[in-house]
Amino acid sequence: MIFVTGDVHREADIHTINPDEFIQGRTLTKEDYVIICGDFGCIWYGDKTDDFWLKWLDSLPWTTLFIDGNHENFDLLYQFPVKEWHGGKVHEIRPSVLHLMRGQVFELDSKKIFTFGGAYSLDVEYREMGKNWWREELPTISEINEARKNLKENNYEVDYIITHDIYLSHPLSKRLPKGMCLYNENQYDLQLFLEELKNEVHYDAWFHGHYHRDEKADDRCYTLFNRIINVDELEQF
Repeated sequence: MIFVTGDVHREADIHTINPDEFIQGRTLTKEDYVIICGDFGCIWYGDKTDDFWLKWLDSLPWTTLFIDGNHENFDLLYQFPVKEWHGGKVHEIRPSVLHLMRGQVFELDSKKIFTFGGAYSLDVEYREMGKNWWREELPTISEINEARKNLKENNYEVDYIITHDIYLSHPLSKRLPKGMCLYNENQYDLQLFLEELKNEVHYDAWFHGHYHRDEKADDRCYTLFNRIINVDELEQF
């Protein structure tokens, strides 16, 4: 089974996937997956506190998967080894804790899942580069090209799209003004790319986090924060 939820922000909101609250999780196995839609936050200081959370996650009954959000320590995250897993590239954090890298197509439970992390930080003015903010929160052109290549190889057809931010035409994308002035020339406006996906990719459902709410924008787009949903039971949302 595949479950999807929103941001966990390390200790701030990780209670969402604690089996004390996530009752269904108690009966899952390592062959089942819980996917976090970014702002994972458990790789942040590079110290024993990170180890505590990663060890705890690895001890859970299921396999924890996450895409990156904007509130990640990319310097630390990108140091983990890259491996091929279920058709796409991951950073192996722990045996059952994996970072699903940008622009990949994975096959899980006979479903094709396209992943693309990152987002523009809405609170960037309060953050310090290299300490609690990184330009890598937005994708490079090479990551965009990797995504296009992988989607083309799959005939632009997947079952699910999982992102942290959302496409430009989505009502939530307009909450605050954004710009590219803080980023490098080889980086790309993520919401524009996600809008391209919306228009070109055939998909059944799109899941994203970032906006700290649970709502359904249309028949196929799910904004997640506190809720954990089974992709086979979307009619219950």
